[in-house]
Amino acid sequence: MFSAIFARSPTQYFILKHLLLFALLAATTHTFAQDGRLPLDSKNSINYTDSGQPKLGKAELHQKVREWVEKKFGNAENAITSDDKQAGIILITSYIPVIHSDYQYVRFDLGVQYKDNQYDARITTLDGVSAEHSPVRLNAKENDNITAKEQIAKTENNRKKRKDAELALQLAKADNDGINTSLYNLLADLKTYIVGSKAD
Repeated sequence: MFSAIFARSPTQYFILKHLLLFALLAATTHTFAQDGRLPLDSKNSINYTDSGQPKLGKAELHQKVREWVEKKFGNAENAITSDDKQAGIILITSYIPVIHSDYQYVRFDLGVQYKDNQYDARITTLDGVSAEHSPVRLNAKENDNITAKEQIAKTENNRKKRKDAELALQLAKADNDGINTSLYNLLADLKTYIVGSKAD
């Protein structure tokens, strides 16, 4: 079986590898609907959100968010771009690894707004980062790419071309779902640290 896999051309192996990654992502992540699209707000801007209601005062929440940043990214001073205790807002800019055919990391902006017993987290800006090229801003065009590939796969009459179009569609969806998995897991990690740490 393995010899048949490795005997394939580099392009076939590349596509097969990403199909397996897509299957793994689909099987292991249940925290969000993976339809191959990045979440957008009403203005078509990136919009990953989460919130929680920990039994913590505003000052305690401020400390917890800073501790989480230190634990997650190694140096809070480098990752935190703005820290307004009065307004209850911390802005974080950092990088997270992703499973993607073009990017190894995504650079993100994460805002955490907090008050007594409540916090809201929102990721609004994403850049795909690769050693091969400059960072690329990720936005609604990622979803437009999926829609275009779906249309091609539906309307292609040539059997081989349709199969190639379906593989390209699956790879594009797997790429977006790789980004989604990393960012939703990041928000879940923040929630676990803040909400789950009261009993510690």
